[in-house]
Amino acid sequence: MTPVPVHKAAAIGLFRTSVFFVFATAAFAERDSHTQTLLLTVVFLLDVISWHICEVTNINGHTVYNQTWFNVLADRFVFEKLLDRLRDRQNVDFQEIIREGTKAAAADVELFLKEKTVWAEWGGFKKTLAGIGYFLWFWVSYGIFYGIAAFLGSFLRS
Repeated sequence: MTPVPVHKAAAIGLFRTSVFFVFATAAFAERDSHTQTLLLTVVFLLDVISWHICEVTNINGHTVYNQTWFNVLADRFVFEKLLDRLRDRQNVDFQEIIREGTKAAAADVELFLKEKTVWAEWGGFKKTLAGIGYFLWFWVSYGIFYGIAAFLGSFLRS
């Protein structure tokens, strides 16, 4: 599995956003209030549904990618430990080597996350606050997005 190139992901996101913006603006431009409400509800729900389908797909892809990355790293450590044991003419216990390789891979991933990410050592409270902030950002960003569409739609209506 290869990650989606940044330019392709950006193009997909921009296209998806622009389509929903055009449809939301058109829905806000509708003169009949009942039809406008129905159209806006459909556009908003489709927007939220499509966003979450994208997120589930993204999370699933990252899960597969991360597991593959961990397995390759663990295999590398297993082969290194096996080679060391064979070179030193020690007894080869494959179960022990696999445990050591997996433990070394987990420690390597933990070190990588600690050095390369801000949130790696956050506790439950900080992660909860980050989740609340993310949730609030969705409301604010959707409000801005649909607020601009409402402004343009009302401008087109008059």
